[in-house]
Amino acid sequence: MKNVLVYLFTLSLFVSCMEQPRSVRDIVENPSEEVGSGDNGSGGSSGGNNATDGDNETITSIPNTTAVEITQIIDPNTGSFKKKVSIPKDFRGKLHLTGLNISSLKNRVVKGRFYFGRERTPIVLDGVVGQVPGSGITEFSTINVITFDLADKKFNDIRLLYDLFDYNDYDNDTAEDVEGDATNAGLYCRGLRLEDDPTFTSSISHPYCNQAGDVCLYSYAKIKDQTLWYDEIVNAETVSKTNTPVFEQIDIEGNLLANESLETNLYKCLPDKKDSAMFQSLFGVNHPAAVGTALALGGGAYDYRGPYRIHNEDEWEIKGAAVYQSGTTPSAIFKAPLSGAADFTNIASGTQAYLFPRAGKINYQTTGIQYLGSQSPFSNRSVQTLNAAGDTYYMDGCNIRAKNYNASTGETVSSCNVTGTIELFTMEDGFEVQIAETKEIKLQLLKTGLGAKDGYDFNSLKSCSANRECGSGECCFNNRCFSRSIVGQCSDDFDSTGNLPTGNSCNSDFDCASLCCDGTTNTCRDHINNDFEQVLCSKVPNQSCVSKEFCRIEYVRQCYLIRVNDPNNALSCEKRCYSVPTFGDCVNGLCKPPITPQEPATPTTPADCSGEDVLDSPPFNLSDL
Repeated sequence: MKNVLVYLFTLSLFVSCMEQPRSVRDIVENPSEEVGSGDNGSGGSSGGNNATDGDNETITSIPNTTAVEITQIIDPNTGSFKKKVSIPKDFRGKLHLTGLNISSLKNRVVKGRFYFGRERTPIVLDGVVGQVPGSGITEFSTINVITFDLADKKFNDIRLLYDLFDYNDYDNDTAEDVEGDATNAGLYCRGLRLEDDPTFTSSISHPYCNQAGDVCLYSYAKIKDQTLWYDEIVNAETVSKTNTPVFEQIDIEGNLLANESLETNLYKCLPDKKDSAMFQSLFGVNHPAAVGTALALGGGAYDYRGPYRIHNEDEWEIKGAAVYQSGTTPSAIFKAPLSGAADFTNIASGTQAYLFPRAGKINYQTTGIQYLGSQSPFSNRSVQTLNAAGDTYYMDGCNIRAKNYNASTGETVSSCNVTGTIELFTMEDGFEVQIAETKEIKLQLLKTGLGAKDGYDFNSLKSCSANRECGSGECCFNNRCFSRSIVGQCSDDFDSTGNLPTGNSCNSDFDCASLCCDGTTNTCRDHINNDFEQVLCSKVPNQSCVSKEFCRIEYVRQCYLIRVNDPNNALSCEKRCYSVPTFGDCVNGLCKPPITPQEPATPTTPADCSGEDVLDSPPFNLSDL
């Protein structure tokens, strides 16, 4: 018996020394494993999630899993997985968010808070954690979702104070079509503070979006269509006024364009660019040479100040040379400034604005209508006649905005609002505990009637068998459509073998059933990510990736100002820092270390603790880390 016990004890020692298969939980719980710091992808932090004050970081424990991260939203219009979706503000269907480690929330009551616009107007929704039927990107993964039921139209009272801008890349000379769908992915609602705009990359030396070619597609700017200016006596004072166009560039009075009254023409859209033929058709005179040109029309005095009026210019988040287009990729407000425009506002107005829609066709049921149009979207317009009921040729975008303008609400087809931040939180002991937040995922609200009002339930999401069955800029993975902004590569980008098992030789991720080709050994590795098992691909920086969950987990230092109890009831807070495990980013098909957020300054006065960025608790539940 004694010999048997000795044998069993020796065997147990031998087994304990054998290397066992590792899961992500094993790796993260072991500080001896090399895990990136999040700054440069090199050696790992030796710490975990304990808070630290100031810059003296003392960490004594390691998180046992990655934090919850919101990475995708299901488009109610198409059923695809995206980073940005647009819905009408009276949407009454279900909204689904998904991401990483969502399954950890299954036993919690989860709420979502959506902050809209520059004002950061909050809307709180109750959420339910569920699962999309079938698998995720691979057959070994699952997609858990947080569903918000909007049957009571919680967004309906949000004001659409901002405008959509069309940043699709058209060829002005050869374009045969232009976007008219307000839910298109190339449209961006300019309604956010610069710090809430994920399309802008700031730095200490370049903190503002003000240089030629700068990209800040959600950052606030406000322009409106306008007509000619005129002076009017109001309470014995001379006031300069203009009108918002409410008429299209057609013969409203039904007596040909050349015979329209000045009173009617003063409520029509002005030409989008400097085109004397168009201006002659409306007012009988050549197009003014510059902004501020005086016009004598019908015995009255009028000023030309361009087709667009600048609003709240002192509050614009896009400034300087960034306002005017530089280069071929659209990102500005105007293609070019107008001569003399700066005499009237701090920001010079311009022509050919990127305001949605940039051009479009209008359907009329009356034949014989005269209008200003052209066969291609961006060429000069001329007088056309609609010989049969139906669509016109292309007209300036202002015409579509004027036709759909609602004078009581001030809304039209370009009107919108957009989320700056989306938060997930739960309640514990009567206090809010933040679970996750994101500025990367955007929800754009549109005018009633634009976009899907009911949307998709996740039991009937769009399915696919090939990329061609998905929308523009989307890929098909495991019978689901994903936006290219979520996945780093599409299978169409590679000549791949496909579906090879673990251990086989591979040249790309798409050769492997797991979508994980080891960049060092060129063999297929496991990648399993579901509610029951996590064995992650964990690619190091600069190796290829399909999405961010295939990239290695890095520890990212995140610091916050946290309110604390003061014995004298004075306003007090502390800077506390945490080492948070975070998947690397998949950028252009390559893994990159996650960006380390900028740290707040250490508070020195009570005033430092009064800002809206001061939190009651860190934006994650410490028991999860």
